[in-house]
Amino acid sequence: MDKEEEQPKQEKSTKKKKQKKKIMPSWLSWGLSVLFLSFALTVLFSFLTEISIKGSPVYICVIVLIVLLVLNIGCDVLANAVITCQLDAFHAMASNKIKGAKRAVTLCKNATKLGSIFADVIGDICGIVSGAAGAVLVVYISAYADGNIWEIVASIGVSAVIGALTVGGKAIFKHFAMKYNKQIVFSFAKFTTFFKKEK
Repeated sequence: MDKEEEQPKQEKSTKKKKQKKKIMPSWLSWGLSVLFLSFALTVLFSFLTEISIKGSPVYICVIVLIVLLVLNIGCDVLANAVITCQLDAFHAMASNKIKGAKRAVTLCKNATKLGSIFADVIGDICGIVSGAAGAVLVVYISAYADGNIWEIVASIGVSAVIGALTVGGKAIFKHFAMKYNKQIVFSFAKFTTFFKKEK
């Protein structure tokens, strides 16, 4: 009887130890990780954009804007593909030791977090930075236009074009992301193996 009484006591003590170790909830730690990641990436993207467009010709500013738009839409495509892709699609490929299949399985297992990073973090940052680059483009246009009215028109026009291309691009490519999700996820997984080998 003493041994039977000791076992539940030991189980309770181990549970208490585990609870003590988990000081911070997982949702809070994930949220803080996203916060710091967003801050770091925003600083990096803003710094690179500022260096690229400051004192450069107008066509450089346009190229930077296009790159940011493509990156924004591309990350949204990846997010939708990862979230909608089925894990079972890569198990057979992984068992046959096809390069990139194991990484694809890992991506699918972490679909929610990766979708949040691609769509929310990188996508939103690209949107913010592209807005800043658009403001520089407005300054270029205003320099060749006379009067405050043309400056307002240029500001509204550039913002409208950036917004339309971003939202419209995401809407158009969302269909392809969901239809060809397996191919997109596998291609991205295979691409990542060049930087970090599969275990």
